[in-house]
Amino acid sequence: MNKLRIFVLVLLFLGFNSCVDQISFPLEKPETERLIVSGLFTNLDEPHTVFLSQTTSQAREPLFTGGFFTLNDEPRPVRGAIVRLVVPSLSTSFNYNEIRPGEYELGKVGITQEGLEYYLQIEIQGKTYRSVPQKMPELIGSDELSVAVERARLEDNPDAALAIISTAYTLPEVVGGYYLRWTVDEAYFWDLTFFPNPFNKPPPNCIVFGFPDPERITLVNGDLLNQAGAKSTQIVAKRLIDQSFLSRHYFNVRQLSITKETYEYWRKVRELVNNTGSVFDSPPAPIRGNIYNVSDPDEVVLGYFEVAKASVERIYTTRADIPFFIEKECEYIPGKSAQLYEPTCLSCSVFPRSQEPFPEWWFDQ
Repeated sequence: MNKLRIFVLVLLFLGFNSCVDQISFPLEKPETERLIVSGLFTNLDEPHTVFLSQTTSQAREPLFTGGFFTLNDEPRPVRGAIVRLVVPSLSTSFNYNEIRPGEYELGKVGITQEGLEYYLQIEIQGKTYRSVPQKMPELIGSDELSVAVERARLEDNPDAALAIISTAYTLPEVVGGYYLRWTVDEAYFWDLTFFPNPFNKPPPNCIVFGFPDPERITLVNGDLLNQAGAKSTQIVAKRLIDQSFLSRHYFNVRQLSITKETYEYWRKVRELVNNTGSVFDSPPAPIRGNIYNVSDPDEVVLGYFEVAKASVERIYTTRADIPFFIEKECEYIPGKSAQLYEPTCLSCSVFPRSQEPFPEWWFDQ
């Protein structure tokens, strides 16, 4: 049977920019496309984002791009959907705006009151999809972050230099009844090439956003612990050290207090991601999330919409924190043609997610 690898889109928030992470795992190619939904709504005072895409299928048509038709098995963004956050007890809803293909953003709505239920509604080509209503959990712990530099094997590199991001966390002051998940994203200043010019004008700022360890899923089940306010330490991400560590490099760690159903979803995803079998092995059945077709509940919809209470802690490194030499890939070399520099040395727009302004929290620490 034909097997392939698709992407489950996992939402993470990152300052001004909301970014999406990609975790790959094997899945059979279905007869028709399947909708993938990835979204997170929290109490944090920041934009909230939903990503919509479709898996490949046996009936996928070629896509006309760049003057020619292409056919691949990667998810394609779903454009033109109507996406709403619905608060049924208040008889109100809030519309998301499509800011990029398949990326829908909701601004700061200020309605994270205790006891309210929320669900997502999506309208696409005459079909209506909804998430199961959820209440925002009330319990959450705290984090104290640290970054260490270690040498370890990474794929074919037996002596890779890694930044190890850890949290010394304190659990809620109760016994059981809570479920936690951690997400980590990064933001760093990228040094573009400074070409000499009559005005001695430096290149523009370049802030790049990304994910240091996309397939790491960190969970805690409070029902398995018997001590209120317990403390422990765990690694939440590992990152290969490269030129991005020449300047300020932030790691943004979010602790999410999630529902039991959300915890079970991520536990199953983690088991699937950590499967060490061959990609040719028979894969498990697709993991169904909490999204359903209102008119056809039997339709398989992938992904999840989370409602979570969140806290965020940030830590950053600078060049002084790295105990060895880092080569400057974009350093200006007299006589070298600009055409011979890497594209990432010439323009910040080469990065999938970047911006010139500093995030509002950049200088808070």
